[in-house]
Amino acid sequence: MIGIRIVGNLPVGEPNEDRGLITWLHCVVYESSADEDECEDDDETDIGSALVAIVHVSEAAHHNVSLLDALDAEGAEFEALYPVYFDEDWFRDEYAQGHGSDLFYIAELSIDEAYRKRNVDLAVVRRLCASFAAGCELVVMPYASADEAKHWAMLGFVVSTEGQASGLMHLQQALRGPRVVDFAGNGRFRVLPNVEPERLRKMN
Repeated sequence: MIGIRIVGNLPVGEPNEDRGLITWLHCVVYESSADEDECEDDDETDIGSALVAIVHVSEAAHHNVSLLDALDAEGAEFEALYPVYFDEDWFRDEYAQGHGSDLFYIAELSIDEAYRKRNVDLAVVRRLCASFAAGCELVVMPYASADEAKHWAMLGFVVSTEGQASGLMHLQQALRGPRVVDFAGNGRFRVLPNVEPERLRKMN
């Protein structure tokens, strides 16, 4: 079984420009030799990691906090999100589909090469999106090359910074994205269209 261990850091006070509007999640991807119900730490081997963040856009608006200031306080990487995806502290019209009110940002993702060949990286992102970005309008991640952008396009990611060799890409959560399925239960994943269960069985 391949799974994800997650540790987060969430201030309990009301948010302001300096804290509480970006929630970080530190993820460790592991493979376990035990069954899912019997999994113990001794049976786990770490195979990768991810660093992701939820940008609480609606909370900023609710507390009358400048989203730009909150992103700027987190650093240049987050400040760069604003001109691409936001206008007047809300999503730009081309991204506002009414699905959610937050943004899910994948800052770092590292999976051992042997497992990348089994599409584990795609499966990890798909599961994180389903579990933690359900209330988000967008999922955003950086890309470093055209080949990398093409790889993530299999999940439905679209380049946001067109014409740039590296930049940002996004996944619209309102759209029905592909599934990443491990049919045999051996940690080898296939990317399939998100179709009805009966049609999916026929494709297997």
